[in-house]
Amino acid sequence: MKKKEAIITIAVFLVLLFGLTIWNLLTPDREFSYNENKYLDQMPSFSWEKLLSGEWQEDFESYITDQFIGRDTWVGMNVASERAIGKKDVNGVIFGKDHYMIQMHTPQDVDGELVEKNLERLRLFVEKSKVMVGEEHTSVMLVPTASEVLAEKLPSFASGMLYDQKALLERAREQAGAEAWIDAEELLGQHKEEYIFYRTDHHWTMTGAFYAYQEWMSRKGYGSVKLEDYEQVTLSEDFLGTTYSKAPDGSAKADTMLLFEKDPEREYTVYLEGADQGRQGLYDPAKLQEKDKYASYLYGNNGLVEIRGGEENGRTLLIIKDSYAHCFATLAAQDFEKVYLIDPRYFLQDVWEFARTHQVTDTLFLFNTMNFAQESYLYILDEA
Repeated sequence: MKKKEAIITIAVFLVLLFGLTIWNLLTPDREFSYNENKYLDQMPSFSWEKLLSGEWQEDFESYITDQFIGRDTWVGMNVASERAIGKKDVNGVIFGKDHYMIQMHTPQDVDGELVEKNLERLRLFVEKSKVMVGEEHTSVMLVPTASEVLAEKLPSFASGMLYDQKALLERAREQAGAEAWIDAEELLGQHKEEYIFYRTDHHWTMTGAFYAYQEWMSRKGYGSVKLEDYEQVTLSEDFLGTTYSKAPDGSAKADTMLLFEKDPEREYTVYLEGADQGRQGLYDPAKLQEKDKYASYLYGNNGLVEIRGGEENGRTLLIIKDSYAHCFATLAAQDFEKVYLIDPRYFLQDVWEFARTHQVTDTLFLFNTMNFAQESYLYILDEA
């Protein structure tokens, strides 16, 4: 009887092993995982040199892992099992209160030498901007992430593990100077009970960006903007963002994406660097059908974006930015005649020559704190 059970067990194992292998071979390879928001490894090219060095075997293992049949299901099961055994974080994501999946930033994630260089570049940005547009038209806003603002939603073990964003913000404030500095930390702290960060993504929501915009407009003397002045348009109610992609969990609560519009009838044209023609509207409806729905704001990450269609008041805003600026800029586009956004990762021109040529009247440096600490392309601000 025991021999028969052993034979059955081995037979089942072999059927599963070879069955899954054949299934994998017959299933077309996927290029992109929308659930994980990442490109998947493809079949590596073969050479005897790669085989003898072991490189081909490593690449093939990565390929099999990425293309394994039912990968999304297995990833979700792995997340569930790691949570069940009490693991403190899963792929750098901490599961907090009220369904918040918060990206964990540790001191090990940050290069201290790069931070020092970027703080100096921030000082140079303010210095050069003051000469070009004046002190009153120069602004800096570093936005603390959810792990800092929503610390009360984190489990107790997280407090001693995270990078000290407060210390970095204080040093950045010193470099920028009181006139240019917009205190997003204090501002967001006043609204931390509201829906100012997504639960499943590392960005702030349109509401969080609005409060920052409201403060910035007031500080710069451009008047008061009120929440009731805007129509809140729902773009999506099933957004599962970057932190969900890192640790897909069945208990996740999808996010809602909004667009705030003063005048829904007003038409805006968005010009992307390298595109033949402008696009109509402040968001891309097509991207709302994809996994990375946040990329719908201003059509995703581009080296240079120009927005036209706002108030004809002669004001031109230049934003040096990361993706936190995208929903913020949809608000600015309604109050400035032109808005330019520059992403240092993809912009190949001289920033200051661009600002002079396009008659910029206002500048804003807008990054989230951790992107600022880790951004290796801010050297473009060094150019004269």
